[in-house]
Amino acid sequence: MQKLQTKTAIQKIGNGEVFEALVNDSFYLKIDEYVPYVCAAIHDGHELREDLTYKCRLSDKERLYEEDPYTGDFISSLPITIIGKDSRYEYDLNRDPQSCVYETAWGKEVWTEELNEKDVVISKSKHQAFYEVIDALIFKLENQFKEVVVYDIHSYNYKRHPESYFFNIGVENVDVKRFNKQISFWKNELSKIKLKKLTVDLSVNHIFYGRGYFLNYISENFNNTLVLATEVKKMFMNESDGTPFPLVINELCVGIKNAITNSAKHFSNTYSNINVKKKNTLLSQGLSPALQKFDKALYRKVKNFEVLSFVNPTNIEVEKKKFMKSNFRTNPEFKYRPLTIDPHKFKAEMFSLKIDSIDDIHFRQMYSDIISAYCDKVDLLKSLGTEKFMYNSLRYFGEPSKNDIANAQFLLYCDDYKVNLEEKELDFDFVRRRFETATQKYGHQFKVEISNSIPSDALVINSKRKVILKKGAQFTSTRLDALINHEVGVHVTTSINAANQPLKFLSLGLPKNTYTQEGLAIYAEFQSGGLTIERLKELGLRVLAIDSMVSGNDFKTTFTYLYETFNWNPNKLFYLVTRVYRGGGFTKDYLYLRGFRKILQMKEKGVKLDNLFLGKTNHNYLGILNEMVDRKILNQPEFGVNILHENVKSNEILKYLSNCIKS
Repeated sequence: MQKLQTKTAIQKIGNGEVFEALVNDSFYLKIDEYVPYVCAAIHDGHELREDLTYKCRLSDKERLYEEDPYTGDFISSLPITIIGKDSRYEYDLNRDPQSCVYETAWGKEVWTEELNEKDVVISKSKHQAFYEVIDALIFKLENQFKEVVVYDIHSYNYKRHPESYFFNIGVENVDVKRFNKQISFWKNELSKIKLKKLTVDLSVNHIFYGRGYFLNYISENFNNTLVLATEVKKMFMNESDGTPFPLVINELCVGIKNAITNSAKHFSNTYSNINVKKKNTLLSQGLSPALQKFDKALYRKVKNFEVLSFVNPTNIEVEKKKFMKSNFRTNPEFKYRPLTIDPHKFKAEMFSLKIDSIDDIHFRQMYSDIISAYCDKVDLLKSLGTEKFMYNSLRYFGEPSKNDIANAQFLLYCDDYKVNLEEKELDFDFVRRRFETATQKYGHQFKVEISNSIPSDALVINSKRKVILKKGAQFTSTRLDALINHEVGVHVTTSINAANQPLKFLSLGLPKNTYTQEGLAIYAEFQSGGLTIERLKELGLRVLAIDSMVSGNDFKTTFTYLYETFNWNPNKLFYLVTRVYRGGGFTKDYLYLRGFRKILQMKEKGVKLDNLFLGKTNHNYLGILNEMVDRKILNQPEFGVNILHENVKSNEILKYLSNCIKS
């Protein structure tokens, strides 16, 4: 981080420059975007000048007790932040210049000897420099936006206050009549914050009243700036010894970011001279160098990582012949490609990535989830071909719920309703050419290959830009249209959209993206008119096959149960059961049917789903993806979204059955 003197920082503010710096070696200032709000954590700092350290009577733990650690973390996602680096025991930014250097504090002597005049002058000069920058910043923002709000974040030791609230807002020195709407809105946003196992309650002017110098200074010197002094109960750490509780801190970072952006949007539209339609436009716009650097580092490590490349057996056809010849009495013995990844080295490298370099809490959590997901995947591959594989698959993908099983049974017991009974099987070369033509229209030609080592009719390998067709697979015109919409309309287009992004995480994939991506792909079949009852039954069979496997049944038992119960074509059924038992037990296929229903539900609710086509996405991250597009960090998806907006061609029976699937 660059270091700036006070004068230089003030000049940059006056020029409207964006920058991040340690100013005057005493506080951090970040301006990523000029917006009508400022976030401050003036008591976050813990440092003392070296020449004062030996004079301080208090231990690090004693000083930390009265400081506000981690309050800087709470606001790090926001575009304008000012965070104290120095301890309040050197000089307190929330006290006036005359009394900002303590002799005693909270009943304790601070210094072993009286500070000399030079010591005091240096500390007070830092105090003065801070307020000179505050003057320049608020002046700049008031001129640009007419009115400004400052979120002044502190924390407090609750054990000395038996009747305390999680949040306390001090408004004693605020023009309540003028800013009552904003104070009420801020209270409401804070009360929405959810913390696991902690009760979030709130009060105003309880214990703390907003009497600090920071609030008073700004209020007295700037007529059009509101300061919301807000105290957070130190339940995010052990207040006695300073031990942090990282999960609670992360939850607060998320909650406070959301509360501030919602509140700032309300303030802007109520008081300032700008009209804000989306709160995300009040966050920093464009791609930060730190985020791009981290994304590139992650991509370099995992860009060639494809689970299916290892999980698909290499001897499917040989084992199919043996299985059929045995009249379904012997279990297949599948073989797999040797793993080319050192699992221990891979995980060590993943966890060595400097994720703390990402300021925004939502982005940091998302990348943390991606790293954890890849570590789970490498554990999955490490156990390939063993009993542990299924347990690792369950840990990552989960297993069918009672509703999933009920949905599958409902579909499998439906009467068949076939359209185009006279459809003929298509020539395989024609099928291959159709796939090649389908990929070309998006400006990227995927190589189409033929293989007898995949259990499905078609498969997209994104990292290698390949569409693989199963040798000997049979296609009718309806089935081909459905599969092209599935594989090319979704899987290829999301791969291309991801490749066109400035960040590469969407090419790697968000955690458990199977749920959403396969849901979209089945929805694409539905929209094209190619989804059939037979196809829905096939998805239902996968669910029951997984349930049978998880219940402890082997391949031949599951196959026989499905064959005898549902009279399914034995050749097709072999590949279906192989999909489930490959690797040792691959449980992901139940997500196709569940994902399809999820997409239908989101469409019914009017949720805008376009950004699910940005790449290998998961709908649980749709809010973050929307934010990244709003902030111009990601480009809008170019291909595929028309699937979501076309008129449904499916017949009424398929619509009815699809809507009967329970979530």
